[in-house]
This record gives sequence, C-alpha cells and structure tokens, in this order.
Amino acid sequence: MREQGKNPVILDAGEVLFPSGIVLDNTRSADEFKAKNIIKGYEEIGCDAINIGGYELASGVDFLRSIMDSTEIPFISANLRDKSTGKLFTEPYVIIEREPFRIGVLGLTSLLEKGNKQIIMDDIYKTGHKYIRELRKKADLVVMLINADRKEKQVLQDEFKDVDYIVMSRDISRTRKGQPQPKDRPPVFIPGKQGKYMTYLELEISHIDSPIVDVSYYDKLRENSERRLKNYQKKDPDTPLKELYNENQAVYRQIVTLEKQVAEAETEISNATNKMSFDLIPMNRKIKDDPEMLAFVDKCLSKDKELRDKSFSPLYKK
Repeated sequence: MREQGKNPVILDAGEVLFPSGIVLDNTRSADEFKAKNIIKGYEEIGCDAINIGGYELASGVDFLRSIMDSTEIPFISANLRDKSTGKLFTEPYVIIEREPFRIGVLGLTSLLEKGNKQIIMDDIYKTGHKYIRELRKKADLVVMLINADRKEKQVLQDEFKDVDYIVMSRDISRTRKGQPQPKDRPPVFIPGKQGKYMTYLELEISHIDSPIVDVSYYDKLRENSERRLKNYQKKDPDTPLKELYNENQAVYRQIVTLEKQVAEAETEISNATNKMSFDLIPMNRKIKDDPEMLAFVDKCLSKDKELRDKSFSPLYKK
C-alpha cells in the first residue's frame, strides 16, 4: 500500500499478545518471547495503536508495562485503571493525523479476567460516552476498538451511535464482505481471532459532513443479482428474460426484483459523495511475503519452538 502512495492507519482491537487469559509457568518464557516479537513485527509494519484486551494481562501487569515501555506504539484503554492510584492505566485514546483528517481512536474492554488485583475495569458504556464527547471536539472521525463478547454487539451499536466505526476483538465470528450494516447506527467489523484475518477499510471522502456509503455492500448486491440473472438467461441466451419467463410468474417476479437490486446498487454507488469499501482478507499463503519480514518470523518461530521444547520434560528418562 505504501508503495502505491497510501498511508494506512493500522490498528489492533486487542488480545494480540497472548491467545488466552492464562500463561503457564512452564511455557512462560516462550509465550513472553512470542509476545515481545509480535510487537517488534508490529513496529516494522507501522502499527498506529493497540487496544488493551483482557488477554494482554495474561502474564501480569508488570510484563505488560514492560512491553508498553519497550515500544513507541501506543497501547490505549479508556476504562482500565491502576487500583493502587485510581488513575487510568494508560491513555484512553490517540488522535492520528492523516491529512486533511484527524482520526480519534478510543480503546475499551469488558473482558478483564476475574481475580485481577491490580487493575480496575470501569463500565464501558459510561466511559465510552464520556470520551466520545471529548473526541468529537478533536477529531473528524471516531473509531472505537472494543474487546467484548459477541452478545454485546447490538448494544454497542445502539449505545454508541455517535462514533463512525466499531472494531471488535475476541468474537470468533467474522464480518463478511457484502454483509449489510445498519444505516442509523455505526457499522461493526469483527475480524475473528488469532490474526487469521485482517479487516480492511478504505475511505474515499469528499465532504466530511455527508453520509459515507458502504459501496462494498452494493458491489456485492449487484454481483449476486447479476449472477442470478445470468443463470436464468442460460435457458435461452437469445430471448429477453421477461419474455422468456412470462408464463412463469414466480421466476418473473424474481427477475423484476433482481433487476431492481442491480439498478439500486448502481444508483447508490454513482450518487455517493463519500464511499467506504470493506474487505476481510485471509492472512494465508496467497499473501505475498516480504523477504525480510518472513526471515524475521521464521527466526522467531524457530526460537519459540526451541523454548517450548525445553519447557516439556519426558515422563520417563532412558
């Protein structure tokens, strides 16, 4: 993207350091080594902010602080406080400059592991509203990174109508390309777990106060409708569709509906002042590897395996 002259905003919605809320003593060295090198990898790609999720504290507060002190990537959280001081554990949000716009990014979690004696978790809704009001005065767009259970998705959309986008972590479900989003509430994007997918949003903004149209939804609607119309046309490529199915009213009505959907999609796309394109990109072998990053990952995986092999001793020694 940067080779194409684009300067993306790269964010993580939380739970990047560890895959669960528990780090076992016998695998601690391997788990912490991996977490440290994930951040080194994020530094290489230019991550702009990381929301602190529940799993970030799996190896303790001191380890998380050491990670945060080791990097210039901002870790954010608006509702986690240090129990001993009552102060916020870190900054509640960051504002990212991408000329001509200022993007406010707010971090929240409702999934702090039970029994944490050093961190207090405030209510995400009360806290969220407080900082949204603050950010609206400072930023053109507001993005919420939320580490929360999937059952909260609907409530989050209803409560935080004043934000522009919500990105959730922990939920294993994924937002599909072309999946409809409500027009009266902020869209929610869920990339799933373990970094297997990347949420990609591209904004084309001509007038900041005009609505942003999800053209990826209308692209998918048009694509699906045109495909079904072509399938109906296969019966007789030379006869107009409505003439071909004039005596089959069920199919005829379907054709009318599909043609309206194609027209609607084309109208919405062509009339949109501001456009948003969404995609969910699988991080698989189809992604071209950067040689230096690949060498870095391979080296880390080799060391990780070495540490894990040392952590397990055989039950019986010969």
